[in-house]
Amino acid sequence: MTYSISDDCIGCGACAKKCPEDAIEGTVKERFDIDPYLCMECGACFDICPRSAILDPQGKRAPQKRRRQIRVARIDDEVCAGCRNCLLNCPREAITAVKRGLFKNVYCRVDAGRCVGCRTCAEGCITGAISI
Repeated sequence: MTYSISDDCIGCGACAKKCPEDAIEGTVKERFDIDPYLCMECGACFDICPRSAILDPQGKRAPQKRRRQIRVARIDDEVCAGCRNCLLNCPREAITAVKRGLFKNVYCRVDAGRCVGCRTCAEGCITGAISI
């Protein structure tokens, strides 16, 4: 038996990005799956999952990470282009667009209470305004 993903998966894709064998597939914001024939049981996905949705071969979960242990995204509003790629790709809907100034320029802001630090937003950022 290999690692598996529970229904608690939020579809952030952190596990798929970390998997050295490309054994994990899925669609952002939907539950991902592990191909048991490709999984080499390294545990990389188990350690990275921000929701503890990965089950080890014995069916046990990693301990839930405390809020302080989960890194959250930060957006530099001076660098943000307002393209909204991060907002559209965030599986937790933790990013909102905010209008600023007289000309109503837009920048994005992260709700730290909803962010799980999956890095999906940073990968889609065209200006590099997002850090984790």
